[in-house]
Amino acid sequence: MRDLESFERIFSPHSRRRFLQQAGALGVSSVGLAALLEGCGGDTTNSTGSISQVGPIDMQTLISNAKKEGKLQGIGISPEWANYRETLATFAAKYVPIEYQAEALFSSAQQLEVFTRSKSHPHGDISDAGFKFGTRAKQQGLVAAYKHAHWDDVPANLKDPDGYWCTEYYGTEAFVINTDIVKNPPTSFKELLSGNYRNQVGIDGDPRQSNDAFIGVYSAALAMSGSLNDIQPGIDFFKELKQKGNFTPAFSTLANMTKGEVAIGIMWDFAGLGYRDQLKGKPNLKVIIPSDGSIAGPDISFINKTAPDPYAARLWIEHIYSDEGQLSYLRGYAHPVRYQKLVSEGKVPQELAAKLPAAEQYAHVKFVTDLNLLSKASTTLVQNWSTVFGQ
Repeated sequence: MRDLESFERIFSPHSRRRFLQQAGALGVSSVGLAALLEGCGGDTTNSTGSISQVGPIDMQTLISNAKKEGKLQGIGISPEWANYRETLATFAAKYVPIEYQAEALFSSAQQLEVFTRSKSHPHGDISDAGFKFGTRAKQQGLVAAYKHAHWDDVPANLKDPDGYWCTEYYGTEAFVINTDIVKNPPTSFKELLSGNYRNQVGIDGDPRQSNDAFIGVYSAALAMSGSLNDIQPGIDFFKELKQKGNFTPAFSTLANMTKGEVAIGIMWDFAGLGYRDQLKGKPNLKVIIPSDGSIAGPDISFINKTAPDPYAARLWIEHIYSDEGQLSYLRGYAHPVRYQKLVSEGKVPQELAAKLPAAEQYAHVKFVTDLNLLSKASTTLVQNWSTVFGQ
């Protein structure tokens, strides 16, 4: 399964285990070996010719050369993840077939291992990984620089300045509320303390092990202190919530939300929106982004430096950052990185926008892109969570 290590998963945007449990076994396809990308670091040419590979490359050049290559090899891209089934199918129908093996379920660390082995035996063109792995992949010289046509739409803190990786989409911490039970839905963490929500508030797992729950505690810290420098106020928040009697040890799983054992789940927005659709009003769920503290977790894309299909790899990058590709993520409720741009240009279909929390609810969402802050927060939580809850 993908990203099993507690901190190795710290910034993937969802708790992937739910979706991977639903994924069936993937068939193993044959692996084709093609031209090996030459050069390293900031080199802008390779075995495809003298054309600059840093980008953007015009679509006709990409399409014609990708069709000559004849395929795209995907690593770590599960069809059950972030609506990738639709994205993969659309790309294959328009351009070239996509080969992906059981490696579609690889963790971010395993994906980098594939790219490392590719230096000797070229394999794997593109990948989808947790945020922290972008810097690691660049430092290890495993990825190629490419700035897609929509590069300027992506905030600077969500992409590598040299083009070696870029955020594709993100999840955001939210309240998922059973409105059959909770008649006055809270809109902030502070309301969870002041309101009468006895035994109703749950998180998505043990935050020492679950990325989703970890970011939930971190978001509470932001609400309580206004700072990302210290997660302790978030731990103290849950201590107070427990003392008040509002916290439940039950996790905010689909089963517990369905039974009403958790009436207010603190979890990724996209997961809650998916629950809402699955339950179809039995019970009714409402998803609200807390106004006083919410942290987003991005996933990133990058290209294997020794990709056997370098043009197809860059064509894939152009596809997922296009309006079409970004809206495909959104249909899976994973927020595309160009979301605000799409909203401002009126490109989010009304029927899709109606299913989402209002765009303004996301205006104050924070991204923690300093890996030192994440490491510090994780260490503090591991040290202090058990002392607060006695387990």
